[in-house]
Amino acid sequence: MPSILDTVIERDTYNSLLYTILGGLLLLTTYHLMMFFQNRRKAYFLYSSYTFFSLLAYIPMAESGFLSELSSYLGIGESFKEYFIIIFNCFYFVFFANFLDIKKVNPRWYRIITLPVLVLMVLATVSFLIKKIWHVESFFALYKKLFVIVISVQIIISFSILLRVKNPLKYYIIFGGIVLFAASLVGERSVRELPWINISRKTGDVVYYFGVIMENLAFSFALGYQQKLNHREKVLFKDNFINELKKNEILKDSISRENEKRLLIENEKIRYLQEISDLKLSVLQSQINPHFIFNALNSIKYYVLENETHIAAEYLSKFSNIIRTILTASTMREFTLEQELHTLKIYMDIENLRFNNEMTFSIQVHPAINPLKVKLPPLVLQPFLENAVLHGLSTAENKKVSVEVNPTKDGIAISIKDNGVGRKSALKSRKPDNRESMGLKIVHGMLTNYFGSGTYSITYVDLHENEKPTGTLVVVQIPGTSVTRNTSPESYEKSLYSQT
Repeated sequence: MPSILDTVIERDTYNSLLYTILGGLLLLTTYHLMMFFQNRRKAYFLYSSYTFFSLLAYIPMAESGFLSELSSYLGIGESFKEYFIIIFNCFYFVFFANFLDIKKVNPRWYRIITLPVLVLMVLATVSFLIKKIWHVESFFALYKKLFVIVISVQIIISFSILLRVKNPLKYYIIFGGIVLFAASLVGERSVRELPWINISRKTGDVVYYFGVIMENLAFSFALGYQQKLNHREKVLFKDNFINELKKNEILKDSISRENEKRLLIENEKIRYLQEISDLKLSVLQSQINPHFIFNALNSIKYYVLENETHIAAEYLSKFSNIIRTILTASTMREFTLEQELHTLKIYMDIENLRFNNEMTFSIQVHPAINPLKVKLPPLVLQPFLENAVLHGLSTAENKKVSVEVNPTKDGIAISIKDNGVGRKSALKSRKPDNRESMGLKIVHGMLTNYFGSGTYSITYVDLHENEKPTGTLVVVQIPGTSVTRNTSPESYEKSLYSQT
């Protein structure tokens, strides 16, 4: 005799409860399919597939209404229900394996959980098609019996793996699976007809529906909790990103301040180095200027002692002119080539008085060079003329000194040529002192401080004719740009000499 519960379910609630469950499954299928298209997470698609095949499995169970008529029209009967139950049970394993990211934890565990159920899905489809197309039911009937055994073993193996996975969401999966498994056992005829249970088929179905509801609720809570965790991670990431941006801004400001300090220090360093360089140049100028003045005063002294007042007066006039130039040079870092050549002309005029105007001195500047544009250290060429006069021409006859300025590929070449006795003869007759070496050392220091090391060159050439020395050629090459002047070489030379 049926119980009161069986009577209520049989008469009043069975069909309504079924429609409620089917509606819920349809809602879950649609919602999680939309979530899949939004998030592109495979777990949402698998869960949507799981609920969809659950929906298809329960449609044939409707006894009245639209779904009952639809099932009859489409021919979806008990065999379809059994096939869809197998399929959604297989999707269950694939779903939770992806949902818990077991493949990242242990790829071998992932294969143990998913590969058997994928094989079961293929075999179920093949045996079901054989039944429907060729009407051979033995394969599908045998498969159903084996499926119950295999899936039970698979549940035990998979749940033992789940217990080893360090993911709090696994408890939702385990809870839902256990509830559904227990409800499905009660729904089985061999179990529900036991004396201590003894419930009707529909009551067993309701118990199974309850298991389905609890399982889907557990899965939905798990998915919702994962969404919450994902949202929390996004918020945390956003906060960390904002904090990093703030730290970067602070670091950027700190680096900017450090760069400003470093730039100030570098500027100060450059300024100090420039001042040191200028001081070095001034020291070198102060070294060469007394050297030249000493020689000039000796010449004045000579003419005074010889009572040649006219020559001494002319000498003093020339000397006052060059003194002004020297004083100007001592306060300047650079001369134009015109100023330098003008100073050389005055110097040679003074030296020529000592030799009773026996020396011939000439200056030639190439038309491509504008002496007003070329810059070089003050009085840097004077030591070469001094060496030529004192050591090369002092004992020579028909004394000649020439200065030529020509453009080169990389700058300007200044050639100082004399017809003296040559460097070897001059070295033998010269008194041992370091005056010449000191002067040339000063010249190298001035050129290095002004142009930089390795940017200039000084070349000495001993001139010979018939194996006899005929003088010395000194070529000073400096960096610079050849700028065409407006005046002709002749007019420039005339203007240069007119300044003496």
